[in-house]
Amino acid sequence: MSKALSTIEEVIRARVTEKVLSTLEQRASVPAEIEARNRPLVESAIETAGWAPFHYPRDADRIAEPWRAYALWNEKTRKLARFLSEDLKLNSKEPQLAAACSALVLVTWIPEKVPASSSQTEDPAVIRNEEHLAASSAMVQNLLLALTAYGIGNYWSSGGKLRGPDAFNYLGIPESERLLAAVFIEYPEMRDVKYGETIRKPGSLRTKRSKSWARNIQL
Repeated sequence: MSKALSTIEEVIRARVTEKVLSTLEQRASVPAEIEARNRPLVESAIETAGWAPFHYPRDADRIAEPWRAYALWNEKTRKLARFLSEDLKLNSKEPQLAAACSALVLVTWIPEKVPASSSQTEDPAVIRNEEHLAASSAMVQNLLLALTAYGIGNYWSSGGKLRGPDAFNYLGIPESERLLAAVFIEYPEMRDVKYGETIRKPGSLRTKRSKSWARNIQL
């Protein structure tokens, strides 16, 4: 086994889900020097994630990829947390995730319109949409692994209330897109308790993984 392949496997196995929650009152802003060290790494991770394979060019706005990525840095994530809690009056986890994170990357995908009269299983647009969604998911996984390789915490959320029209309108995301992932990011330095109190919830399914989903075809 090559060293590079071993490293890839180590990163895949090392990535963990951890929800980090807090409030704007309890969580300090990211200091400028920490932002300066980590933002280029996150930007590099986003760029690297874009090397995910895609089968069909989406060609929306002359961009071939079926996904889009929207980055919010700490100043913006704190504004988003305030919007979610004060304007939308949400008491769900999204305002707490936004308040606690160092940065946030929203990944969307762009479905093609399916004619109402078409077969929902055989129409070419349905098949292409499945490909677009699968490719966009590969992009998200690339992003998680790149962040993990940099030692940066990450959590893939489906987005919850961030998927709705109010959040899309606030963030300036076109309504033709669908949110696939809200990737909440925590810089390693921000784990220090001096930056405020947080609640940390590990993923619940890691210990339930198995190998029983793999089969050898017997012909």
